[in-house]
Amino acid sequence: MNHKTNIAMVINGEFPTNSRIIDKIRSAEKVIAVDGATNTLIDQGIIPSIAIGDFDSIRLSYKDKVSEIVHTEDQNKTDLEKALDWCIDNNYLSLSIFGFPGKSEDHFLGNFFAINDYYDAIEFKIYTDYSTITPCIGKTVFDSFKGETVSIVSFEMNNKVTSTNLEYPLDSYKLSPSTRAIRNQSLGGSFTIESSEKLMVFQIRD
Repeated sequence: MNHKTNIAMVINGEFPTNSRIIDKIRSAEKVIAVDGATNTLIDQGIIPSIAIGDFDSIRLSYKDKVSEIVHTEDQNKTDLEKALDWCIDNNYLSLSIFGFPGKSEDHFLGNFFAINDYYDAIEFKIYTDYSTITPCIGKTVFDSFKGETVSIVSFEMNNKVTSTNLEYPLDSYKLSPSTRAIRNQSLGGSFTIESSEKLMVFQIRD
């Protein structure tokens, strides 16, 4: 079965201010709001197709505007984890995620750890005002441009990483959680990252 694509998931973090990023949400075939992000989206004139959460923070007057309401009650998981579980169960396996930076630092870091458990199940990119973040494992080719800032972050120990077409190449470099592979630069229209374990690639909008 072909999985559903061009799906925007908006979580209840910092909503983007960059108009091009907001347009990505507007142009999605479906917009999934995670709990309180429903309020933000409707305030922005974007009506979510689906809202997921326990709805302890959604304005009652907004619930009727959403076509599909999905209640999730598991208090052992974050709203993001519950939303991703629902997406897997309903064949939404290719997502663009927005609102990822938390409104507090613990939420922001927690979102990264949550995403780390879903690499094998969902293909996704994370869009913020400052970066496009791609979780990946194995070999991935990235569209780019000369001079684009590229940072590679591993949440795993001794992650063997090889790159092509970056100013500071990596050749089977054993990358652990650190700053060792941040602020590199692309040399042209694409670059390649190959890793033995999970990592995140940040393409930064300077």
